[in-house]
Amino acid sequence: MAHVALLIQDISACGGVEKVMHGLARDLSASHRVTLVSVREGEPYWGRLEGVEYRTLGLPATGTRQNFRHWVTHLRRLMLEERIEVMVSGYFAFHLAAQLAARGTGGVDGEGRPRPRTRIIAQEHSAYHHDRRAKRIVKQLAYRHLDVLQVLNEVDAECWRRRGLTPTVIPNYLDDQRADEARSGCEHQVDVVMVGRLAPIKRLDLAIRAFADSGYRRGRLVVVGDGPERERLLVLCNELGLRVFQGANDSTVPAGTQVLFTGALRDVSHELRRARLLLLTSERECLPMNVIEAKREGLPCLSRPVRSGPLALIEHGRDGMLSAEADGSEDAAIIAELAHELARLEFDDELLLRLSNGAWQSFDRYSAHAVLPQYQRLISRLAPPTPGDAATTEQARQDSSADTRPDTHSRRVQRQPLEEKAHG
Repeated sequence: MAHVALLIQDISACGGVEKVMHGLARDLSASHRVTLVSVREGEPYWGRLEGVEYRTLGLPATGTRQNFRHWVTHLRRLMLEERIEVMVSGYFAFHLAAQLAARGTGGVDGEGRPRPRTRIIAQEHSAYHHDRRAKRIVKQLAYRHLDVLQVLNEVDAECWRRRGLTPTVIPNYLDDQRADEARSGCEHQVDVVMVGRLAPIKRLDLAIRAFADSGYRRGRLVVVGDGPERERLLVLCNELGLRVFQGANDSTVPAGTQVLFTGALRDVSHELRRARLLLLTSERECLPMNVIEAKREGLPCLSRPVRSGPLALIEHGRDGMLSAEADGSEDAAIIAELAHELARLEFDDELLLRLSNGAWQSFDRYSAHAVLPQYQRLISRLAPPTPGDAATTEQARQDSSADTRPDTHSRRVQRQPLEEKAHG
């Protein structure tokens, strides 16, 4: 049993990195001692997990020189006091701070006991091509000294390999249970749904304009999330003549509503299950959790062909659709392509059914059953089990047999054709 620490920026945030780390902490705690470390003070947005320890550094998370020194000092103290063997970092600045803090952490303590050297796994949530050139150069130099550079998809892995690094590819994942439930009882409706923070980089303005231009009338555009762009997007809807409502997606939504803003939701599975299509219009993504969540519910995604995440996750025509967009396209061209696809998918139930089943099937590779053993093997390599460690020995035995377990996800229930459900 190793002591594994997961380092995040803000435990009270609802971001994708925090969600990934929360799930990883939950699953690793079954076989390891796990501590979730937050730089900022706060209460866990995703809730407190039984069997997981929580530590906050109580420091600002902005990347000033002074703050960086404090991060290194506090992390080093934590590594030594808690005898942390493996630390997984979720953000670039914290990769560097953890790497510096871990230097010289081995040896013996004041009582002459062996002290573990903390090994660092840098979990790279930023797509290689989306960083500026100067930042890529800094990363190339710094990452050469990491214990493990973990990337989320093969597209980014190949970019790092061409620059002399040897990344480990382990994707984001979700638990398996809801996939089982969805296969036996998933009723889709007619809405187009978007899930994510309402931030400029997500380009929800493109989605709203495309929805308006497509003439989509079979259902609503449901926007799940909150953020600084909310007011601007509401103004845009009014300018385009779209009828807007803010609130829960239930019987209180007025008839004729075209765009619904639900606000942020901790559990988006219900909205995904009742939708017809997930729409993704971000300028850049690495391995978006909303697409994986949609796959788990059998919901296909229409996305811009953003290099890295969407291209790694979506096989065009099989489990989702990628709009025809060239590099450097003007907004008008992007909107026209998205509107064309929305109009085509509005009534093509046969295509939607095929994409839905493809999305459901492709979730397997992003399930805990497939991905968690990869983390277990990596941790066992960095912090080999000590003789007589029963918990670790049992976990190693389970890992070694993981590839021979029956695939419970191969028996798929085919989806029924989607039926229109009018909004009242």
